[in-house]
Amino acid sequence: MAGDAERARLRRRWWLIGGSVLAASAIGTVVALAIVTSGGDSEGSSSSLPDPQELPPDTSQPQPTFAETTLPPLPEPREFISDADKDLAPFTADSFFTGATMEIDGRAYDEVATAGHRDCASAVTPALGDVLTRHDCVSLLRATYSDGSVAVTVGVAQFPSQAEADAAHKETELNLLPLTSGDAPDFCGSGGCSTTANQVGRYTYFTIAGNADGTPASGEGSPARQAAHDGNDHAFELIIQRGEAQASASASARVEERRNQD
Repeated sequence: MAGDAERARLRRRWWLIGGSVLAASAIGTVVALAIVTSGGDSEGSSSSLPDPQELPPDTSQPQPTFAETTLPPLPEPREFISDADKDLAPFTADSFFTGATMEIDGRAYDEVATAGHRDCASAVTPALGDVLTRHDCVSLLRATYSDGSVAVTVGVAQFPSQAEADAAHKETELNLLPLTSGDAPDFCGSGGCSTTANQVGRYTYFTIAGNADGTPASGEGSPARQAAHDGNDHAFELIIQRGEAQASASASARVEERRNQD
């Protein structure tokens, strides 16, 4: 009897031990399945990694390069008014003197007459004509402006090169003749007029100013003297504007050429 009881006790003990092992195993399996299942839904898990063939190529390889796209430097306006090979815009009285009012520091003068001269000497005194002819003056344009009380004629002479214009300016013998045709008053016939002479690029420019009623003007601070200086500034502005217009056109052409190459 004692032996049977001992064997029964041992069997119950082994059953308990076996059941505990099985239970532990089952719990472990459930936990493992839960980890695998939750890991499959997590971002960055091994199951969401791309296949090797989907990975990008080795980034240590040299990257592609691109040509520099900066535009060439813009041309300078003075390049065009100094070089006959670039200064190709028409040089006529209508295109150069646009008919607009000459206004300098609030002083306004109406354009009342214009003229163009292939023979430069025909629009100036004989002494100045000799200078212009000797340095191969190409043409000379004149315009007269008036505010009613004074009048000023602006003359702009074109030369083959900047060197010729500079030489002509240094040898200048005044005067430019006043342009009194059209609606221009008859001025400077009795003397007493103010004159100026200057040069920029391949151009020399001159002014002659006097009272609109023909009476002599005198004094550094006279309205005629001021008109001569205003005409000088206006001529300079027109020449520079000529260079700016051609420089702008050249820059636009370069941009278009670059666009077509791309």
